[in-house]
Amino acid sequence: MTAIRVLHIPGRTPYARKLRDYGVQILNDTTVDGLVVPRDATLAWLLEHRPWDWLDVVHLHHPDFEPIPRLRAVLAECRRAGKRVVFTAHDVRPVFGDRAAHHGRMRVLAENGVPFVCLTPGAEIEVRRRFRARTVMIPHGYVAVPDIPARSTQRDRGPTRFLIYGSLRRNRDVELVLSCWRFARRLSETTLHLLLRAPSRVSLLEDAEAWGAIREHSADLRLRVDVLPFPSDAEVQEAVAGTDCLLLPYRWASHSGQLEHALDVGVLPVATRTGYLPDQVSLHDGLVAEPVWFDWSGDAPFDHGARLLEAMQTAHAAIQGGWQSHDAEKFAEHRRREHTEVVASYRALYEGGR
Repeated sequence: MTAIRVLHIPGRTPYARKLRDYGVQILNDTTVDGLVVPRDATLAWLLEHRPWDWLDVVHLHHPDFEPIPRLRAVLAECRRAGKRVVFTAHDVRPVFGDRAAHHGRMRVLAENGVPFVCLTPGAEIEVRRRFRARTVMIPHGYVAVPDIPARSTQRDRGPTRFLIYGSLRRNRDVELVLSCWRFARRLSETTLHLLLRAPSRVSLLEDAEAWGAIREHSADLRLRVDVLPFPSDAEVQEAVAGTDCLLLPYRWASHSGQLEHALDVGVLPVATRTGYLPDQVSLHDGLVAEPVWFDWSGDAPFDHGARLLEAMQTAHAAIQGGWQSHDAEKFAEHRRREHTEVVASYRALYEGGR
């Protein structure tokens, strides 16, 4: 059986890297017939490397930075060359850029008959309503491989450990977390770990408030800040396994891979009830407990700090009271079954089915 050759754009994310089996070959970060395929291939790079006899499928994930004319050009070339295109709609509402441009890209994809993979039923309903797209619902699946040894359920006595990891994106309010947490009397016996991607000149400007807050509060010995070139899967896994609570202070979001990561590892998520995050939890059919949710909807912006603190205090009390995660082996078995179905569903799309 000849494997289907798939190029992910971009291909850095764990989500893209896991979509492989005996029948699917991921081209990113490999050499094909002498062509070195970058891990983070872009549409511009793809257009520069025609003809495309070295690939079968272009799988789009986050087209936020791709100009619409370039997107149209790639879709037209794929149509001429007989190459399939698949789009995973991780974000119905964009993390980067403005909503109009993001939705414009999604309309171009829908108009060209590209199948949309939606991660939750609610997102699928919205995508169909907004864009009249052809859709299939495939759950997010694991972030931490289910074969990784389960995190110990025994916890040493000590402060409750909170973690935030990743980039300082505008849709996460790290500044409010730092200001509330540092001076919260009832959180004095807690620590906060920030595991961050190294900034660029551009991100230092765009995320200036967050970096300013980090500098302002860095003297607090309970705050640990790690900046890495790009945190590897192993480094992120070590940080999550070494915490008690994963903080997800989203101003807005559609879905969250970090929420899935917390469930994989068995740490307590503390998250805003936003987008389709509650739907992600419900897809696990009662195998996991609800996160500690808090509400940052627009009706009461002056209460956001209070609601955050209440959620963090609830999580802190739960951890100090002996909180236990779900059954790790049952959940790992669920993840293995789920992954088999996820990859089979994608393979069907790659083959032109569904």
